[in-house]
Amino acid sequence: MSETAGLLVAVGTFVNGFDELVEAADRAAADLGIGGFAQIGGSRVRPRHLDWARFLPPAELRARIAGARVVVCHGGVGILGDAMRAGRPIVAMPRRGPTTFDNPSDDQLPFLRRLTERYPIGFCERAEDLCAAIARALTGPTTVVYPLGSDVPEIVARFLAADQARDVPVVGAGRPSRWT
Repeated sequence: MSETAGLLVAVGTFVNGFDELVEAADRAAADLGIGGFAQIGGSRVRPRHLDWARFLPPAELRARIAGARVVVCHGGVGILGDAMRAGRPIVAMPRRGPTTFDNPSDDQLPFLRRLTERYPIGFCERAEDLCAAIARALTGPTTVVYPLGSDVPEIVARFLAADQARDVPVVGAGRPSRWT
């Protein structure tokens, strides 16, 4: 996958997806004449201008992130961390609305505000501003260095990958626990 693969759009695993982000990113891709891929999760909106799937295996998602020109995502810790570790330019739009059992969304706004104070992440609060935010990201550097301050996630990922390659079982797997 080349670095000019275009946009990678990801909305997370929330059961209702993020229709507003999928629709705005698809419209921006058409307006900017750029292709890409969207992982739409449980969203009802289906992109017309971007290739898409509901979910990808984690390794494939990471590969698409690494090959994307710009990652467009919700304000979830997982996707943001993956994009930052891959050094990709990011435009993030928080999922909004009142937080309820069925809609755990309003935590993303304060998190993204704080994150964008520290790192060069494009922050977009409104869907109608997403195209302009993506256009700004496209004019910037193709690789971004995010000084994350810890290599623990990378160390754990290498450790787990090595165990998977050797087909080492997870510690305690299949053994009764004294807690059960």
